[in-house]
Amino acid sequence: GFGGGSSGRNPGGPAEGASLRYDLDISFHDAVFGTKAEIRFKHNETCEACHGTGGAAGSSRKTCPTCQGQGQVRRSAGFFAVQQTCPTCQGTGSIIDKPCTACRGTGVQEKSKMMTLSIPAGVDNGKRIAIPHQGDAGTNGGPAGDLVVVIHVDEDRYFERDAQDLYCAVPITIAQAALGCDITVPSLDGKQISLKIPSGTSNGKLLRIKGEGVPFTGSTRRGDLYVKIVVQVPQHLSSQEKALLEQYLKLENATSSPQLIALSSLNH
Repeated sequence: GFGGGSSGRNPGGPAEGASLRYDLDISFHDAVFGTKAEIRFKHNETCEACHGTGGAAGSSRKTCPTCQGQGQVRRSAGFFAVQQTCPTCQGTGSIIDKPCTACRGTGVQEKSKMMTLSIPAGVDNGKRIAIPHQGDAGTNGGPAGDLVVVIHVDEDRYFERDAQDLYCAVPITIAQAALGCDITVPSLDGKQISLKIPSGTSNGKLLRIKGEGVPFTGSTRRGDLYVKIVVQVPQHLSSQEKALLEQYLKLENATSSPQLIALSSLNH
């Protein structure tokens, strides 16, 4: 529980119930596009037998004889006097002469509950969703606490998120990078998106696809999808491929003493 309860100024008065925490794991896809999740949890509900009074039929509340209704007792500890919660009435200042047998005088009973929770599109990892009055029941007529659902988003194998933007990576060949080409990229929701690779595209280049990112909460607007281009160098060449590359190497007349390149000018 996150807390709750009375302030101690009125020990016999209404006390708010404790708020409860529920940790919910959802997939990366569901966090981006939203989903519905069934959750089951336990909380204290007002006792049906005594309607929260804590007393059996015909019982009554009496002033606690230990603390005389103060809810606190003073204990001597050497030169000091320590004030503590009364052990007889647990700080309420009164006792019930005939406690309810169903709840043992507490006024509440633990019950299991299941409910369907709507997860909004675009929810991020660590987001807390408060559901009012679904925590523990209050005592002496006090309101129930809240149920706080903490969202934990699983990682995706191919996609990463930065705020409302998504990132992924696709491989292309040296020839495709040099000459340029048209490819299709799968989006997070399964669509095939056409992407034009410009001629001369370098390894690590980021290409943007507008409007294919994470939805903004409460809006139809979405972030962007950034595709990182990975130019793959072939590890195994056929004799024909090797001959063609050797021919190209002669044509490009590459230098054997290349100049250094400033790291700041590279795409990271």
